Amino acid sequence: MAGDSKSDRVYAQLKSEIMSGEIPPGASLSAIATGDRLQASRTPVRQAFVRLEAEGLVTLVDRQGARVAPISISGVRDLFELRTLLESTATGMVADAVRLDSSIAAPFQQILDELEELEAQAPSTQRWERFYTLAEEFDRAVIAHTRNVQLSRSIAELRPHSARLRSIAHSTDRLAASLAEHKHMCRAIIDGAVAAAEEASAVHLKATEQTILDAVMKPTRVGRGPQIDLITA
Repeated sequence: MAGDSKSDRVYAQLKSEIMSGEIPPGASLSAIATGDRLQASRTPVRQAFVRLEAEGLVTLVDRQGARVAPISISGVRDLFELRTLLESTATGMVADAVRLDSSIAAPFQQILDELEELEAQAPSTQRWERFYTLAEEFDRAVIAHTRNVQLSRSIAELRPHSARLRSIAHSTDRLAASLAEHKHMCRAIIDGAVAAAEEASAVHLKATEQTILDAVMKPTRVGRGPQIDLITA
């Protein structure tokens, strides 16, 4: 149990650092150095590496360590193509569920109310951070209220890969547009408008993808989080 607990701790720490960009794409992870830094032996570190490889976040390098998966243009396109298929369907499904059970609209109404309050506030670090929290709450609410369990699970499994792009996708430059897009998605769900919810989700994801791809051509863009380099392969 102690070994499992240590492995879980190392896994959670490394995953958090990879998702936040603190450990950047393409970075090498030495099992020894990682163990020293996180005060763990090589066994739990390797176990953590194996779990992260299964999620597509790292690639194992012999028995000595791992390499954080790079972010590529083709990878971004593939990710958002899949996200659009899954998340637009899920968002429409939640809107349909609201027509049968109006109580499902409650969390989306709460998020909408807070987004509208946020919209009226002056730009600040706290405003950006609160928006990101609300965007996360929206995503979790969609996952929670999607009636197809396999669909919910598939969307949840993509979240770590999406999170690695957050410093680009939710930059201060795009906050106003993304906030408006989230309001449209919330309203469509609350109204039980299935087609509108699906379209609003697809529009949001397309705009987010384009922001990320534009960043490839504008490497000097300053975002809220660590700069992420994308490769063209």
